[in-house]
Amino acid sequence: MALVSGGFTAWSWYTMLTAGYYYRNAAMLFPAFGVFGLALVLIPGYREERLARGEDISGLSGVELLTPRWRAVLILALAAGFGNWALMALR
Repeated sequence: MALVSGGFTAWSWYTMLTAGYYYRNAAMLFPAFGVFGLALVLIPGYREERLARGEDISGLSGVELLTPRWRAVLILALAAGFGNWALMALR
């Protein structure tokens, strides 16, 4: 996921610099998915992390399942997506 997202982010920059246009959704989504893909490789999933600590996750759903580490990943992914879009919009 990280490699594909990185490739599409590079493609977005290439088309913006050479052809003069970019797709706003691609400029935001691909860097965010790149951060998620990298996090999936480097750190354990939020379910595995909670289960390893012996927590009961049966009553949790959605964002409640996220550990502080994965909340930080979510914030970094959003920052990467919006930051990339802002940089492309300024060019």
